[in-house]
Amino acid sequence: MTHPPSLTALRAFHAVGRQGSVGRAAQTLNVTHSAVSHQVRRLEEELDCKLLERSGSGAELTQAGRELMRQIGPAFEILDNLQFSAPEDNEPRVLRIACAPGLLSRIATMLDRFLVHSSAISLRLLPLSEAREDEVDLIITFGDSRFEGSRLAMLGNIQYFPVCSPRLLNQGEPLRRPRDLAKHVLIHELSRTDWSRYFLAAGLSGLTSAKNLYLPDAYLTLHAAINGVGIAISDTILAGGALQRGQLVRLFDVEVPAPHPYFIITPARRESPLAWAFVEWLQREIDVLSNLNTAFNLPSPRFIDHGPD
Repeated sequence: MTHPPSLTALRAFHAVGRQGSVGRAAQTLNVTHSAVSHQVRRLEEELDCKLLERSGSGAELTQAGRELMRQIGPAFEILDNLQFSAPEDNEPRVLRIACAPGLLSRIATMLDRFLVHSSAISLRLLPLSEAREDEVDLIITFGDSRFEGSRLAMLGNIQYFPVCSPRLLNQGEPLRRPRDLAKHVLIHELSRTDWSRYFLAAGLSGLTSAKNLYLPDAYLTLHAAINGVGIAISDTILAGGALQRGQLVRLFDVEVPAPHPYFIITPARRESPLAWAFVEWLQREIDVLSNLNTAFNLPSPRFIDHGPD
């Protein structure tokens, strides 16, 4: 014999050997009597030996049949007792997302709209500082990144503008025009780059403030602004929720494009339908937030007029 015998034929023979008749074997396998007989004859032809002695409705194993039964019996016992539970559709799926801190906090407030469409899912969001490419499914970062993988520019038209707490408008120095910013505490994210670019766009190149606060990420700068510490630079994506709730107000009608878009990175060999479903959902949400630019892009920003300079 140059190839292994048919597994179907072996199973039919094993059933006959256990049941003692072709008829009962057919019932066990839920096939016809002739189908079992055909498979046994096929096996005898493949092995070139007689395996059964048929007598009436019964069947007895030949010596060769008993030897074959001895060899294949344990294997079929294992197969017959094998238990396997296929994963159910509602088994929790896990999606691990690493994100820039400012956007991480913003996305966290929107996730109810994504989770409501899934009956079983676990989302794990973590800051970029704790991310490893081999342990996350998606990475959302701003500008340059140390991460490798397929990159998708999610937002290329972000516009920056100053925001502050409403109560800051009712106390201290007035905020009627961009040059008034120099009289207030300016909140920076690590560097002066955003403010210097904003002042350049406002035609106030070189303008600075004597009071500056430097914080490590956009999440902290926004919270400082909400608490009235000073004035921050933000956009309708990161600050959109606070603007809608009235925790922040936008100042002036001058805005400046962000130097980089947000990138979505899918690490190599970790792409999944769930990850791309999240990406598509997030882009739809971001499109809605981006449209808020129109709502908050007011030529006459909301502030208290303190009278002439």
